[in-house]
Amino acid sequence: MPVSTSVHISHCLKYIINLRPKSILDIGCGFGMWGFLSRMYLDVSEERVQPRDWKLHVDGIELFEPYIQSHQRALYSNIIIGDIRELAPKVDNYELIIAGDVIEHLDKDDGETVIEHLYEKATRALLVNIPLGEGWEHPERHGNPGELHRSQWYPEDFHPYPSIAESFTLPAGAYGSFFCPKGCPNEDRAVGLMSLADRRRAEGRMEHALKYARKAHEIDPSSQDAAIFLVDLLLQSKSTDEAVDILQNAIDRDAAFHYAYVALAKILRAMNRADEAKNLSQRLLAQPGVSTELRAQAESLSA
Repeated sequence: MPVSTSVHISHCLKYIINLRPKSILDIGCGFGMWGFLSRMYLDVSEERVQPRDWKLHVDGIELFEPYIQSHQRALYSNIIIGDIRELAPKVDNYELIIAGDVIEHLDKDDGETVIEHLYEKATRALLVNIPLGEGWEHPERHGNPGELHRSQWYPEDFHPYPSIAESFTLPAGAYGSFFCPKGCPNEDRAVGLMSLADRRRAEGRMEHALKYARKAHEIDPSSQDAAIFLVDLLLQSKSTDEAVDILQNAIDRDAAFHYAYVALAKILRAMNRADEAKNLSQRLLAQPGVSTELRAQAESLSA
């Protein structure tokens, strides 16, 4: 349907009004609720009643053109008809991007990719409203194949995007709203990415686990936890050379990352590079402040 539940409207409006964005992109604009409300509270309530006085730039994207009527075209600055899977990498930056009841209509892999693009394109915040978990069967309707629900989503899926989250209980199940402000600390994003990577590993989706683990390490290269987590996944995937590079770079970046010496020495020895493992262990033994446990392992590896 081109409309959604109403339980989250006041919750979302609070963050939209407090943010006061100058530009908004409404993904899956449908009947135009967010265009109407944002125009009302960010323009009309500021005494800019006539369209000639409006300052807010609010664009919409809609897959199914028959949903678009004259009132949406009057409210939105522009409406783009197209598939968000194709448009997400190409859209301009907006202060706020709203994806309401959109992502669940995509296959999970496509949905994850779209969220990544939208988060990057939003300069101040991304707002995602979405059914959570099971119980949300939704077939094609109104001649729109895009109405079909193709994936299930859970709060953990949004851990890479630190958010102010709210869950609402409806007869069909839980419904979530995730307001994801930009500018959060890199370490928080890295923790969220590792959390999702671990979830994907448990699901047997190792390629996706590695993608999120690499992203965590890229975002926060100083994080020892992110480096070790990525190395562990790489070794499970038999990507030994990349694991060696990650550990060597981590040591070069922080000579006091003692655990990385031992981990790298063990890998080098398993690769029949015993001399390199020995030299690395001796480098560690020459450093002050090495824990008793790591010192013992280094002595064994340097023998």
